[in-house]
Amino acid sequence: MTRAVAPLKAGLVWLHRWLGVALVLFFLMWFASGVVLYFVPFPGLGQAERLAALPPLQAGQGGPLLTAEEAASRAGLAWSQARLGMLDGRPVWRLLAGSPAAWRALDAATGALLPPLDPTAAAAAAEAFASRRAIATEELQRDQWTVPQGLDPWRPLVKVTLEGDDGLQLYVSRGGAEVVRDTRRAERFWNWIGAVPHWIYPTALRQFPRAWNQTVVWLAIPAVLLAASGLVLGVWQLFLNRSRWIPYRRFWLRWHHILGLAAGLVTVTWIFSGLMSMNPFGVFSPRSPLPAERAFWQGAPAVATLPPGRALEAATAAGMPVRELEWLRFDGQAWYRLRDAGAQRLVRAQGDVAELRSGLPGSSVRTALAGLRADDARIEWLAGYDDLYYSRDPAAAEARWDRPLPVWRAAWPDGVRVYADGASARILLRTDATGGWQRLLYNGLHSFDFAPLVSRPWLRTLLVVGLSVLGFGLCVTSGVIAWRVLLSAKRPIAR
Repeated sequence: MTRAVAPLKAGLVWLHRWLGVALVLFFLMWFASGVVLYFVPFPGLGQAERLAALPPLQAGQGGPLLTAEEAASRAGLAWSQARLGMLDGRPVWRLLAGSPAAWRALDAATGALLPPLDPTAAAAAAEAFASRRAIATEELQRDQWTVPQGLDPWRPLVKVTLEGDDGLQLYVSRGGAEVVRDTRRAERFWNWIGAVPHWIYPTALRQFPRAWNQTVVWLAIPAVLLAASGLVLGVWQLFLNRSRWIPYRRFWLRWHHILGLAAGLVTVTWIFSGLMSMNPFGVFSPRSPLPAERAFWQGAPAVATLPPGRALEAATAAGMPVRELEWLRFDGQAWYRLRDAGAQRLVRAQGDVAELRSGLPGSSVRTALAGLRADDARIEWLAGYDDLYYSRDPAAAEARWDRPLPVWRAAWPDGVRVYADGASARILLRTDATGGWQRLLYNGLHSFDFAPLVSRPWLRTLLVVGLSVLGFGLCVTSGVIAWRVLLSAKRPIAR
């Protein structure tokens, strides 16, 4: 080794050693918790699961149903979203209203604003949802399983514990008067050793989104340096040591080197992609349409004139049960989206005739997509997933709602893509030139959800678990070495 190279190697050894002392327990935690998280995701109430538990919509009880506009006008609310559902045997409109926006429930026959649910009423809503008896309630703003800010419009909440051996707990929105999350005992147990440590997700920190983001980012950056320096040193020792490939004689150092060579690359990619999941310094663009694009897609303000009861009657005549009706706006037109657990239909909400449609007219969708941006777009009817629009579990019921097929795809020369669903009148995804990098550097490297592996889930599972075991073994050797470094900080580790 030349004199110029020796200080560089010594610096890398010093950096790797002391970063390892500081971060080894985090790496042990990440590898172990990552395997648990792979099999048990964070609690959430999917659309298919939620819709399946809702009672069928029944119109006509208590008088004709008001439109969302009429109900909001009587209640004096300015709103942006509206859904019609059932509560305690009567239809109610749920409106996203106010600033900050929050869900409020209104009587769909009178427009009267319903008071927030008390614990007794929340327990009744939970019992109707789960078909079980409530045994305990607790009022709260957030807890470990409801801490994400995506639930903010539904707060405050009532946690309802129901009878049964699985420890089912439902979270009911007091203002929205609906169930928004469910958890079970086994799910909560595994998440305490899975998602919570893996994401650094304790409620005390996660309730402050910016502080949580910065904590994870500035923990991951030195972790990337630790993993990268270890990989460089391992390869360096492998190819530049003339006496033998594995230059260490002592058990823990020897196996640290061997496992580092086996799992070093995936350790670097996993920790780096974990850093990318936090979108550090805003390197990736949002994956939702820009405000101007959303406004163009929705068009001019529109008012529904068709009573929602007419749409429900048309669905009943067609043999389709409806569990929720959603108000939508597209291209200056008001629409109703009728949803059951396994199907959905659209009804134009303007005029006197309720006609069930499987989706928006294709020509209207093409025109709306083409007008989102000034440049010419290539617009296609997408019958299968592509490299950016895909589902990790295409056969799952939730994929029908979160990543439905077929969809429309509009692509522009500068790399912007927009995916729209004519069946629900929604823009599902927008990506730009950073989308491909995000797909590779975060989703691909961290979750191994590349198309060949998604289509072979057994192989994906084998790779994730096998490489995690190797990585955990590497971290065990790191922990032993770090402990010895702390005990003998002034004495170099013998080979």
